[in-house]
Amino acid sequence: MLRKIKPADPVRPDPDLPARERLIFAGCTIFAQQGFAGASVREICGFAGTSTNMIHHYFGSKRGLYEEIISGFSERVLVVPIRIISEPARSRESLIARLEIFFAETLEALLAQPFLFRLIIREQFVFDVFADYNAQLVKFLESAKETGIIRAELDSEMLTGLLLDRLGNQILYAPWIKESTGRCIEDDDRYKNRWLKANMDLILHGILTR
Repeated sequence: MLRKIKPADPVRPDPDLPARERLIFAGCTIFAQQGFAGASVREICGFAGTSTNMIHHYFGSKRGLYEEIISGFSERVLVVPIRIISEPARSRESLIARLEIFFAETLEALLAQPFLFRLIIREQFVFDVFADYNAQLVKFLESAKETGIIRAELDSEMLTGLLLDRLGNQILYAPWIKESTGRCIEDDDRYKNRWLKANMDLILHGILTR
């Protein structure tokens, strides 16, 4: 019989953070676990260490907090990776280096906000909040096609989906991976670096000999 693996207990927000940031942190955590309908203002405020009227003070309502979290995903998580690919690559070496940094920075950003990412997945907003991220990556790859750096046959849109799938699965299934293998990308830098290197090697070079 398959055993369900319990996710790690969530970490409470840093008490030194401003109350507004603690509420956003707490909202990400509670919404990711229970969804919008299942989360209560009292529970979110208790987890954030604030009084129960603070959500209304900063966001107007539970719905206001929820919408602030969803709408702020790109700014909180994706701004650095997007900046890395904002200009076309001018050489093969530049393309490889920037894709490696882009991939690593996206992973670090998701690792820094795991409950926010799980909330996006749970509430089925992934295509909305990653729209600009995907568009910028497709544009970056298409510009490399035009200069002959990558194959003209490459389906850029499918590659962006593959990248996000590989990254997202490491966040979503981290507890199961750790339980099954003893390795965790969240707290094992050697495993994380090996994982990044192997995935970039596969994406850039495939599995067939030349």
